[in-house]
Amino acid sequence: MRKLFSRRNFLALTAAGMAFPGGAARLSAQSVDVRGRGYDPLWRSAEENIAAFLGPGPYAGDGISIVVPDHVDSGSSVPITIRLNSAMSAGDYPRVVHVLAHANPNPQVVSVWFQPEGGRAEFSTRIRLERSQQITAVAQMSDGRLLRADREVDITLGACADDSSGHTQEIATFRPQSRVYAPARAQPGEIAVVRAIISHPMETGLRLNEFDDWVRQRIISRFSCSFNGRPLFRARLYPAVSANPFFQFHARAQESGTFDFEWYDTQDLTFTAQAQMRVE
Repeated sequence: MRKLFSRRNFLALTAAGMAFPGGAARLSAQSVDVRGRGYDPLWRSAEENIAAFLGPGPYAGDGISIVVPDHVDSGSSVPITIRLNSAMSAGDYPRVVHVLAHANPNPQVVSVWFQPEGGRAEFSTRIRLERSQQITAVAQMSDGRLLRADREVDITLGACADDSSGHTQEIATFRPQSRVYAPARAQPGEIAVVRAIISHPMETGLRLNEFDDWVRQRIISRFSCSFNGRPLFRARLYPAVSANPFFQFHARAQESGTFDFEWYDTQDLTFTAQAQMRVE
């Protein structure tokens, strides 16, 4: 029988200093204040992540919202939408949005960078949640303002109850396939919906295979979309983004052209796709 290792077990063993060889000593070396923990958010709490990424604040409680179900049966794929109040002009747009899950092994979920050409400050994706917990979204606006929203989500079965599967070799040799969507035609000034998805296991690195060896982490760590060579939308993904990463965002129709999509796989592989849009 294949032995799976859940993120919940990983947390328990890590706390006991057992998850890695020389665990207690290694964890002690890592468990210093936030300034000594490096950029990797694995060793920080959600609040430490927020302070490291955007500073201590103050954070305004309006102008940003999290749209997510109050309750979901499975934490393995939870739909989430982040919305911000913004004119999406050169002087008023969100530079970056960070989404965090306070009770996940790695609290950082996804970071997104917008451009005014998007036309609407909103994006949707699907995420993994370890258990019932608080989700936080923080944003830095182009004028320097900091925004924050918090939501509680109730989970019946956490993501660890639906461990990813597959042998190490199957994960390593998997060839992703992508699908993208943009409207073939749009009117000038229309805010067009753009969607992108890629088949991918998003292997977290927190699972043991049938030989009790760690299955190496393999995720899509970066996604970007440009239009006619100009940046439009960019995301940094962490293991808490669900398998088969999906994004929905927007583009203001100003001219005809080509959307170029790019996914970067941690196996140092890049996958691309294109979509055409005619503005008339």
